Amino acid sequence: MKRIWKLIIVVPIVLGIIVAVGITLKNQTDKLNEKNKIENLFGKLSSKPIEITKFYTYGTSLNVEGTIDSISKDNFEGLKLVIRDGENYEKTCNLDYDFEEGKVVFSTREINNSINLEDLQAGKKYYLQLRVKTNNSKDFKYYTFKNSSEYKNIEYYSLTKDGKNNKVDVKFEKQNYNGKDYNYLGLTVKETKLPKEVYDIVIDCGHGGTDKGNTSGEYNERDLTLDYGKALKTALEEKGYKVKLSRDDSNTENMTELKAYDEDGRITICCKTKAKYMLSLHNTDDYSGVEVYVPNNVNLDFANKIATNLYNMTSLELSTNKSDYKVKEGIYQKNFNKDSITTNNKTMTDKGLEPYNLTYDTPRIYTIREVGGIATNAYMDGRNTLYSPNKYYKSNQGIESYQVCIGNIKSDLDVLLNEKEQIVKALADAF
Repeated sequence: MKRIWKLIIVVPIVLGIIVAVGITLKNQTDKLNEKNKIENLFGKLSSKPIEITKFYTYGTSLNVEGTIDSISKDNFEGLKLVIRDGENYEKTCNLDYDFEEGKVVFSTREINNSINLEDLQAGKKYYLQLRVKTNNSKDFKYYTFKNSSEYKNIEYYSLTKDGKNNKVDVKFEKQNYNGKDYNYLGLTVKETKLPKEVYDIVIDCGHGGTDKGNTSGEYNERDLTLDYGKALKTALEEKGYKVKLSRDDSNTENMTELKAYDEDGRITICCKTKAKYMLSLHNTDDYSGVEVYVPNNVNLDFANKIATNLYNMTSLELSTNKSDYKVKEGIYQKNFNKDSITTNNKTMTDKGLEPYNLTYDTPRIYTIREVGGIATNAYMDGRNTLYSPNKYYKSNQGIESYQVCIGNIKSDLDVLLNEKEQIVKALADAF
């Protein structure tokens, strides 16, 4: 009996000691790993951080723009954006760069194909750095980033996969290493549920209210795009995505183009979702076939998937539109050009208003431009009093948006009416 009591007393004590030793060893190992990680990340840094003038998300990509001082053009080989965890994860991204007044000015090459936030693992922290190669060194130089922009930190929510999401906090922070504070841009990832107001995808059903859009007999674009939008929402939800419509049966009668930026307008509704992707559905009456409109400086893989799916899975052809803004079969980039900028400036000046700062990179299609924030040069700031200001025009969280003209409402009407299921499946499967 005494032996039993001894065992009852001794065994828990021994187990407790083993657990305590295990915890101590784990803590020591964690501290050593953390020390090694910080040394890997900050041990070979150049002392001066890079000035970031813009940072933003577009779709699932994180993008940066900035400048580097004190690098001679003759001594410069190239640079890349790098994301590292200090352990075994490292990926690079190409940047465009130029020399201006003794500085290297750099920016992301393709705004939807940069640092992919969907690749990041929950429970980990990542660090964004710049890797520079100069002629007089065998090794790369690494730089961290300092926020010299007007933009705030970003809360990014990943696409829903198997009912799960990650939250990525994109935040400028400081790290003390060897008695010195280093500025850096960190990405902390944790698993979470999407907030009620956040969505994966938003579907914009073109026109609405008194604006019927293009018409063909008793059929109009306003009703066709709403019908397709509701069906596409269902198809995407069946794939597990959280989807929002810009208009549905409850609000469609209130929609007009002039109200697009009102609190209950189509653009505002879309921007509120913080979605990663947006398809704006339309029908053309100019050319037959499929047209997919894209913003500037983007990778075209997803746009091409939309166009080729519609071509391969339905009776629709790719558009006969051969205009100068065609960039690939079925894909178009309609930006402002010299003539349209001149016309826009004159219109604003004649109204006594200051013209918008338009460039050749600014999309003319507002359903692409205004939901992308600073990534797509959104500009509806309220100076034209016909419209409310777009509250999100300076946002550094942009929705990757495509305007999809799914056929001509006249010449393709039979296909639009009889192949709805195939068309919706083609669009849904592009995701």
